[in-house]
Parts: sequence; structure tokens; C-alpha cells
Amino acid sequence: MARHRPTAEGGYQRGEETRARIIDAALRLFAAHGFDGASTRDIAKAANVNAPALQYYFDNKEGVYLACIDYFVERAFALVQDVVVAAEAQLASDDVSDEELVETYLALQARFAMFLYECPETDHWRQFMARERAGLGPPGAFERIDAGINRRLFALTSALIGRLIGQPASDENTRIRAVAIDSQIAAFKVMRRHILRALQWEGFGEAETQKVQEVLQEHTRLLLLGLIARREQQRKAN
Repeated sequence: MARHRPTAEGGYQRGEETRARIIDAALRLFAAHGFDGASTRDIAKAANVNAPALQYYFDNKEGVYLACIDYFVERAFALVQDVVVAAEAQLASDDVSDEELVETYLALQARFAMFLYECPETDHWRQFMARERAGLGPPGAFERIDAGINRRLFALTSALIGRLIGQPASDENTRIRAVAIDSQIAAFKVMRRHILRALQWEGFGEAETQKVQEVLQEHTRLLLLGLIARREQQRKAN
């Protein structure tokens, strides 16, 4: 477990600033070079601290990496927390309509898109998480992010999709559909170079982001309404 200490009595703020600077530098270097390629010496140099400072705050390179995971989870969830909590409260009600559930999912999607497309930090976050998803981080990193944010978000979207198609959230078919629908947003970041080439865009600026968000919202709305219609047809047939 990485340590979290002030430099001295009365120096807590300075210690926090140093720790944050190390995490920011480490995120960028892990994103660019991977866990194995980024050395503690390089991280210390980029953070403008001496090498022993990393050991002081994080024990070792793995501790720095896990602190980067924690930082990512904290920042990501802070941005979506209000819509997640509202959606969970809505799902607890038996009186919510299909239309309300569709709007709730679209609100979640829009907020995730804001995080991925509009936060200036997310280019190196995207690279960092792409390497992590590929299994290139240290042991335990996946479980940390899965427990920190993924399980709660997937449980929520699975429950929403399940309600709309008339199947339990735990059903395999429900989970496959949730993964397929959820992953639309991330594809435009993870496959950035392919998207730019396919759409003949020079960059992914505000105008391009707006186009993607509009199409995804329309596409998802039509898809969810279609799943509701299919559910009703099946009920009438039975």
C-alpha cells in the first residue's frame, strides 16, 4: 500500500502538492512508455523531485502506478457521480417509465462522453488506460480499477438495459447488450487514429466532438426504443 504522508509537521500541503506532482508526471510517462518502460528515475525527474521522494510517498514504482489508478478512478467518478446516484435512485422505483429510463441512460452516456472528449487531461489518461486494459500494468491494478468504478457503473447500465428489454441485469444476454451499447463512446477515443482516418478529420476538436455526441445520442435512443418495441412484441406473442 502506497504511503500518504506530509513532509513534516506543518508541511502537509507541501506534501500533498509533491505527491500530486509525482502522480501527474507518472501518469504521463506510464501513458507514453508503459509500466516497464517508465523508470522511477524518469518519473522523479519529470516531477522535479529526487528519487527517494518516490519511495517516501509510494514505496516503489508499483505503488506509484496504483496511486495513478486511484487518482484516475477518483477523478472519473467525481465527474459522473451525480448522474450515477440519480440513476440508481430511479431504478429503485417500480413506477419509472420506459421513456424515463431511456433518458436516464442517455444522460449517463452524455456525461461519459463529456469526460472522455472534453476533459483536457484525458489524452494521456486514454493512453494510460489503454495500456492497463491490455494487461500491461502490474498485478492487482485491474482489480483496483474494477472495484473502484467499473463494477458499479456496469451494474447500473446492465440494470437499465435489463429493465428496457425485460430481462434480469444478471442475464448473459443483458450483459452482452450493455457492453455493446456502453462501449460506443470509448471506441471514438480508443480508436482515435482509425476514426480520424475513416472520417477524414484532421483532429478531434469541439466541432467533431459535437457531431459524435449528437450521432451517438440519436443512435442510442433509436436502439433503446427498438429494444423496448421488441420486448412488447414478445410479450404480446406470449
